[in-house]
Amino acid sequence: MDLSETLSGMPAAEALAGLPDAWHWSPNPRFHFTAALAADGKHAFQVNTLDSYDPELVTALLAYARAHTDQLLGDPRPLVALPGFSAAGRDVDTAAVAAPRAHTYHARENAALHALTYAVFPGWHYEFSGTETDEQALFQVSHPQGLRATSLDRQPSPFLTMRFDNPRTQGGSIGPDRGLTKAAVLFRELELLEGVEGGFVEFENFRHQVWRATWSGSFVLTGQGERQELERDGLLRFAEAALT
Repeated sequence: MDLSETLSGMPAAEALAGLPDAWHWSPNPRFHFTAALAADGKHAFQVNTLDSYDPELVTALLAYARAHTDQLLGDPRPLVALPGFSAAGRDVDTAAVAAPRAHTYHARENAALHALTYAVFPGWHYEFSGTETDEQALFQVSHPQGLRATSLDRQPSPFLTMRFDNPRTQGGSIGPDRGLTKAAVLFRELELLEGVEGGFVEFENFRHQVWRATWSGSFVLTGQGERQELERDGLLRFAEAALT
């Protein structure tokens, strides 16, 4: 496949100002697609956006990914976070790159192009663990409840896995493994744990640090070789700080 010909031939595609071998096309006012050849000329990096488009940010993302082509193509992980990225007017600090198996760009209309395309989006370092499974990476990049990778105006969503059991509410996770969730869910379940003997909330952050909260007259938090007794507000402050 001639990627240059394929990408430049997208409907109404135009060359991207400021970056050679890169093109932008927009099928309607809500969607913007921008792709650039990787340094090897045999793969592509692509930024898809919905209801937001910032040419300078998108150009910077694609240029950053291209500069790391060898690293990205040689990395077997489905989702790679490149630290050190910055863009004017944005507080992001990471360029995230998803391998073909972790995104759906072109998957329906052009399987061959999909197999050569890496999805790129901006983020924050604490959103990525570096050990995401294929299933987790696909969820984070492509599911509406994931990181919302196509929104340039999204808020940070810290990497968080959790499992819990609450005998009072009858709520709990299924199985022994922690599952991806949002910070709001963690904070809610920690609050609901108050006064519940025999319940627990266990959570892991992007650093792979694991804590377990239980109730025994007060909140008891264990993890990283430590044990703390905390009031509700202190526990919630700890959990919030642990995620970033």
